[in-house]
Amino acid sequence: MSSLLSKPWFLAVLSLVILLGTQAGAFYIYWADLFPAHHTEVLVVKREDPSSLQWSFSSEHIVKLQSELEGRLAEVEKKEVELQVFETRLEADRAEVDEIKSKVEQMRDTLLADIVKVEEWEKQNLKSLASTYSNLDPLATVSIFSELNDPTVAKIMRFMKPDIVGDILQEMATQDGGNEVLIKRAARLSDILRLFTDDNVDPS
Repeated sequence: MSSLLSKPWFLAVLSLVILLGTQAGAFYIYWADLFPAHHTEVLVVKREDPSSLQWSFSSEHIVKLQSELEGRLAEVEKKEVELQVFETRLEADRAEVDEIKSKVEQMRDTLLADIVKVEEWEKQNLKSLASTYSNLDPLATVSIFSELNDPTVAKIMRFMKPDIVGDILQEMATQDGGNEVLIKRAARLSDILRLFTDDNVDPS
């Protein structure tokens, strides 16, 4: 051992080992001071109310907008109800108009069916018949007319004098103590005479 201590290289190695050990010990002792640890502190907030948080971002402007929106929605719903009522009323009015139109068309068809026109070619024959029946008793004329249809009777009566026509219609209305069938026929013949389209008839 003493021989090693006398050797320069051994002393150099020993000095190096001692130096490194000293530095290592110093580093170990003062490590915490040289390199302090960084600790992250966490702030924990404990709530007294354990219920879930409900965030509210309401403001005066938002509340106003919400109120306006609700008002507009209510107005739209009101308009929709009014529109439905109007559509229902319109359908009812349309149905009523269609019904009235149908009745008017039926009346027109009935009216046209009652209109009798005297053609030029039959005037002479009708005048001859009218003259013949005008000389008969109203009772006999009514009996003959019972065998003829209404348009033909009306054409003949069209060429009779008004007072003779009146006597014939009166006989129809009073015959058999007021026969309902004859009364209705007298009224029907009166309407047909009123609706004649030939204005050139000259009763004789």
